[in-house]
Amino acid sequence: MGYYTDMLVNKAVLKTVNGTDENGRPNIIALEEIDCRLEMKHSLTVNAQGQQLVCSGRLYTEAVVKVDDILEIRDKVFKVVNVNPYYPLASNVCVINEVYFA
Repeated sequence: MGYYTDMLVNKAVLKTVNGTDENGRPNIIALEEIDCRLEMKHSLTVNAQGQQLVCSGRLYTEAVVKVDDILEIRDKVFKVVNVNPYYPLASNVCVINEVYFA
């Protein structure tokens, strides 16, 4: 049980993606229901390449999420566009991830 576990009151389905298949569709290698804190609002974020992206919302989770993974939230499908991990000051272990999706 993590520090933020009590604040993660929403659920989402995380589909972990590993590249694409021969038809260009995402290759889903894992499916998992995750606890999260969800905020649905349009905003701008900057990805690792320095591009500005418009996001549909963001969520906070203790689960491992990476860019290009797929999130299913309230029967809608979103693509992860940016992930910001947060670390405590005295450790190198990630405590929570801020995940932007579009």
